[in-house]
Amino acid sequence: GLTLIVCSILIENLVAHPCIVLRRQCQVHRTAQKYHLTPFTLFPVIVKLQQRQGLITLWKGAPSMFVVRGLAMATETVLSECTPLPREVTSRSSLQQIAQHLALKSLTFAVVTPFCCASLVEVVQCDVASEKPGVLDCLREGLGRLCRWGAPSRGRMLPFWKLVGPTVAHGVLHHLLSSLVRSVATWLLELRSRQQRRHIGDRMGAIPRTVELSENYFHDLLAAFAGNLVADVVLFPLETVVHRLYLQGTRTIVDNLDTGSSVTAVISQYRGPVDCFQSIVAEEGAAGLYKGFGALVLQYALHCALLKVTRALFQELFSGRQVRPRQV
Repeated sequence: GLTLIVCSILIENLVAHPCIVLRRQCQVHRTAQKYHLTPFTLFPVIVKLQQRQGLITLWKGAPSMFVVRGLAMATETVLSECTPLPREVTSRSSLQQIAQHLALKSLTFAVVTPFCCASLVEVVQCDVASEKPGVLDCLREGLGRLCRWGAPSRGRMLPFWKLVGPTVAHGVLHHLLSSLVRSVATWLLELRSRQQRRHIGDRMGAIPRTVELSENYFHDLLAAFAGNLVADVVLFPLETVVHRLYLQGTRTIVDNLDTGSSVTAVISQYRGPVDCFQSIVAEEGAAGLYKGFGALVLQYALHCALLKVTRALFQELFSGRQVRPRQV
């Protein structure tokens, strides 16, 4: 089980984040000529970025993402302790409990919205053209934006209240989709596992507890992988809209992923989420909503490969611990 836990942490931090940086830089680049709908067009750009800015350029903004995650967890915990809103629901939960759970998620996403905006700036901004942010800059910028609820200090920056709706919609829909797919995947994996154990039990002794626990944890990893994959793919256009709105008016300079060797400023003047969606389709085509989709494909391809390697190591590790056939 420990090996699988370590692997999941490595996947999240070492593999996923560079792909997230590339994806979000593509999403916010309104005038990009290359949409990077497949991973293959990204490889030359990655090489140029590494040569020009160094090895760690694709891990920028990682501390701020940890800050936002921690803040979201803390907010959810405090709200659940101070209100009757449940943090967890099961298949046996009532409709009222599910609605209360979604209300808790909505409040959490609303609270962390300004910090998500600040974190996105740190993730996509070019290291060459910007100062490297401090660990707590995300909190400072987020609090500053939260205090300016309806009167942003910069010309085209959208007021905070216009960003809450899209953020909550994306967060709640992602939670619903990923949870639904995860539940179905878990049920299917458990059904298959029970059939295999029943078949093995006819010929072998009892399965070691360590093997069973590790198998269950690996199933949890697979189910979470499937849930996040489906949610990320389905909600990709909405994520693009949300990220465009976050960056508007921030004067952020990002890497130009058309070439990988230059920078460009993010300039837009959307009035809200609907106008943003319509403008993207009108100016960039429907494919404009999927800019950077190749980075998402690359992220989950690498994730899948690491899960397969982990599975192989797991089977090799416990192959010597398999139970012996029963004596007849």
